[in-house]
Amino acid sequence: METFKKTYVAPFQKSSVPISPDTLYWKKFTPPILLKEVNLVDFIDVSPIEPHFVAVTCSSRVQLYHPITRMIHKNYNRFKEAAYGAVFRNDGKLLLAGSDECAVKLFEVTSKNLLRVFKGHQRAVHRCAFLPTDNQIVSFSDDKAVIQWDIPTEKIIHKYEGHSDYVRSGTVVDSNPNLIISGSYDQTVKLWDKRAQDNKEMISVNHGSPVESVIMSPSGSLLFTAGLTEIRVWDCLAGGRLLSKISQHHKTITCLRFATNCKRLLSASLDRHVKVYDMSTFEVVHTYDYSSPILSMGITPNDKALIVGMTDGIIAISRKEEESAQDEVSSEQIGQHEESGRRRKGKKLYSDYAITDSGVKEVEYSSGKRYDTYLRKFRYSKALDEVLSDYYYNQHPAATVAVIQELIRRDGLKTALAGRQGRQLIRVLRFLVKHLRRQRFMRVLLLVAHTLCDMYAKEVGQDATVDQLFLRLCEEIDGEVLYMTELLELQGSLEMIVAGGDLVRDNGIHSLSSASAPVIISDSTAKTQQASSTSPTTRLEPSKKAKEAVVVKLKS
Repeated sequence: METFKKTYVAPFQKSSVPISPDTLYWKKFTPPILLKEVNLVDFIDVSPIEPHFVAVTCSSRVQLYHPITRMIHKNYNRFKEAAYGAVFRNDGKLLLAGSDECAVKLFEVTSKNLLRVFKGHQRAVHRCAFLPTDNQIVSFSDDKAVIQWDIPTEKIIHKYEGHSDYVRSGTVVDSNPNLIISGSYDQTVKLWDKRAQDNKEMISVNHGSPVESVIMSPSGSLLFTAGLTEIRVWDCLAGGRLLSKISQHHKTITCLRFATNCKRLLSASLDRHVKVYDMSTFEVVHTYDYSSPILSMGITPNDKALIVGMTDGIIAISRKEEESAQDEVSSEQIGQHEESGRRRKGKKLYSDYAITDSGVKEVEYSSGKRYDTYLRKFRYSKALDEVLSDYYYNQHPAATVAVIQELIRRDGLKTALAGRQGRQLIRVLRFLVKHLRRQRFMRVLLLVAHTLCDMYAKEVGQDATVDQLFLRLCEEIDGEVLYMTELLELQGSLEMIVAGGDLVRDNGIHSLSSASAPVIISDSTAKTQQASSTSPTTRLEPSKKAKEAVVVKLKS
């Protein structure tokens, strides 16, 4: 019985289809940095002004994170119970949040002072918003009501009642400050006009399932509603006519956001996916995958950072690569400035490296290096990123190769190289192209080049810059192979010349010994020598038998 399993031969892979500019654009976001909160992240909002602080509503507090440093900037904890839906005003100076206390609270961003408390709801307030003009706000509550408030007096201006279930979503229209939109678990979305005297809805549409999120286009013409696994698009100018249904998720959609100056629509879902849609065709142009179900999402202006909040309390912050590269350059400059100050104090900064047969070996241990910190924490990718920066690339490539050697020793090279896109992959390739042909680095970098080609062979064709660097790497390897071939040919020629010189020297010594000591050689040997003497081009060495022939010394 034959039990041998035949080797699987993969079919020839066709050239990849050209990737759209949208996909390349959204792939520029770096892998997310994960932050842990104490409970599920209910809502995320981004300040409209620099530096675009991120307001994260979680449990009984609202925390402001810096989008670049990912550190907590401020903490608003003036809540006795759970807080919900904290949002910024359009000037970024005020922060509004609902709560389980049946109240809406207004904070000053800079001082964290609690400025106003709006009480009038009978149940929890999950969403609230600032009206674009006038000093007014609007709140959406589980008591099925929508209330418009006056900020200076904390009094109710209008109360809109028309829903028959919890109102868990709502928004306002920037282009028309008189319109208020509310979405309810009674499956309806209502548009209210605060100029109406009877407080009746102007438009009411039925989504067909409990509404989790609503958003209006800046022009005020298109209304997007999300409930269960479907997004519906409504034409408000036509009285709420249904334009399209988008169903790309397989679990409940929890959040909608605009991006790229409202040219793209983002949706987050409990299926752990964030999808990007083209507003002109409503087709998916890119998808992000996360580790847990997503409850909230925010994106900064000009798409500089994408922030996602999940049910397990994890906040994932991804930034555009161009911005990250600038931050790294600035951090490198700061690090160089600090190190120059230490150099003035007489402290040794960089360890020495010795050339060995196996590669580059560190001679002295240098404490305080950032890549050593990453290695101790098993953050292999960050350690490799650190030594691939321009500073090490230009001035201390031996440190980079030493870290790569340590990654190989720890069996962490594939972990460090995995998941790289765009600029991160370009850094590795440009280092290989520049330093591969250096004799002391070659053995280590060849292994890196082989590993990189195996891991990213299927990615070829997605980025022109990466493709060009792979071609240059191939040219460098071909050039090194040709160079080594020429050296081997030269070595063979030198060995022949040396062997010929040794032969001439040995024959000269033999002729001198023959003149001083006459010998008698056997007949067969004489015939052999006679035959060899007739050949003008062939010169033979005495054979073993010839050397063992009887030699008779002549007596004096």
